[in-house]
Amino acid sequence: MWLRLAGALLVTLAAIGALEYFGVSRLLGARAPDDAPSAAYGPSREIFWLLIFFVVMATSLLAAARRWAAHLKRALARPPRG
Repeated sequence: MWLRLAGALLVTLAAIGALEYFGVSRLLGARAPDDAPSAAYGPSREIFWLLIFFVVMATSLLAAARRWAAHLKRALARPPRG
């Protein structure tokens, strides 16, 4: 389980890095970084990527919780009487 969460974290960070490298955040922002002061531009961009990160990690945690519930259900189920 921890290996899957670590993998999801690495994939998420790699995707965010790739999107940042290709300039997706510049397309999503209202102004270019040169037009706006860095103090005003930075936080909105950071919040955007932080929200993407939280959504992906929440999805991974939800999938892990569903797997745990299925395992717990199977463990608590009584074996059929033959």
